[in-house]
Amino acid sequence: MQYQPLSDYLLISDIDGTLVNTKKEIPPRNIEAIAHFREMGGRFTIATGRSPISAARIARKVGVNCPLVTNNGAILYDMETQQVVRQRFLPPRAAELIELVVRDFPHIGIQMYRDADIYMIVHNPVVEYQIAVEKIEAVEASPDRMPDQANKVLFGGTHEQLQVLRDYLEEAGIDGMYGMFTEDQYFELLPQGVSKGSAAQVLAGYCGVSGPHVAAVGDYYNDVELLKAVPLPAVAGNAPDEVKALADYVACHCDDGAVADVLHRLEQLATGQIHRFGNRV
Repeated sequence: MQYQPLSDYLLISDIDGTLVNTKKEIPPRNIEAIAHFREMGGRFTIATGRSPISAARIARKVGVNCPLVTNNGAILYDMETQQVVRQRFLPPRAAELIELVVRDFPHIGIQMYRDADIYMIVHNPVVEYQIAVEKIEAVEASPDRMPDQANKVLFGGTHEQLQVLRDYLEEAGIDGMYGMFTEDQYFELLPQGVSKGSAAQVLAGYCGVSGPHVAAVGDYYNDVELLKAVPLPAVAGNAPDEVKALADYVACHCDDGAVADVLHRLEQLATGQIHRFGNRV
């Protein structure tokens, strides 16, 4: 059997701001590079805050050969078997917090993510835009008609509104959960211990890849744990400086095909053309 130099490597990529460009389109350069990487034996998948349905739509366009990390690590989904490999839920306290937010922050949009569904609890333009990005139909709900369990809760508003909300939630008590900005206009509640990084560790073992050959590429603060969890961390050139500081390799802007840059770097490393992954001074 012909040796495939990338058969020991796995790349986990964020979607928004990394794999897709600022127009929410996949640069053709990325698609071509992913196909080549897989032909050379490499493993490729995505890690995203998006729901399994939305993530699977992107995954089918680029081609993945490992389970997807979705809902910011709360769900691992195997497209080949169409099975959930692992999922985590918020504690019951989350429902009480939503009721408080509806009462005290009526202009904040609220979504609950459960399995493949997104439940729209409170509408506003920010969360309605999120539904448009996900390209799925939301399930209409309300504080008195919410799912019994959820993988995460997403709040949408201005960054200033969400900063106030973050402090409010921490004061109210979020035991068993933690809050995180996933974009300036999105703040999420996730189960304690759940992140793209914790899911990546499970994923690598599931895919049979370990040691120094697991790489990840992201662009924002919800990618921090993912970048910390892998030995080969990379970021798109559009990442904030604080996120860039966690990466060994800084690729081009997402508009120019950042994932293709990272895959090319991994191939150079695997074939001995370079001896270190990083390009930062």
